[in-house]
Amino acid sequence: MNKFTIILVLIIAFSANYVFTQSDSMKHEEKYEVKAKELTDGTLYGEDIDATLPVLKIADIYTNLDAYQNKLVVVEGDVTEVCQTMGCWTMISDGKNEIRSMTLHKFFLPKDMKNVKAVVQGEFEVKEITEEQAKHFAEESGKNADNIKGPQKLYRIKAAGIKILK
Repeated sequence: MNKFTIILVLIIAFSANYVFTQSDSMKHEEKYEVKAKELTDGTLYGEDIDATLPVLKIADIYTNLDAYQNKLVVVEGDVTEVCQTMGCWTMISDGKNEIRSMTLHKFFLPKDMKNVKAVVQGEFEVKEITEEQAKHFAEESGKNADNIKGPQKLYRIKAAGIKILK
């Protein structure tokens, strides 16, 4: 191979690497875009909330966990935390109990949302997560994860839609 061919191959390789890197970073930015739909009673992220389903309180679910396990629910509560990495989950609370509503990366929420009322629709479940997963959630919310030890119980809704009420 002569010098010209080697230089040409290197230029093509570096150019291809640059193009693919730029393409991936652009996809990355689009992937986490917060898209909202303004409604008369609030701001909707994800799918519409089914108005025919009863709106439960978090305490209703905690009182009878087995009855709601793997069931479609609509729950109202206060937003107390949002994932600070991507906006892919939020904690909703009634002041005593809380449920993590996870978007499963189908939609994203603004990271600065706090102390607002929300209605969440999705499938409820109680599951055990590892210490590492629990620490990951703590870190995403900006909390100290050092005190988390062992497996943790996670109360979550796999959210199809979250409406922030006005």
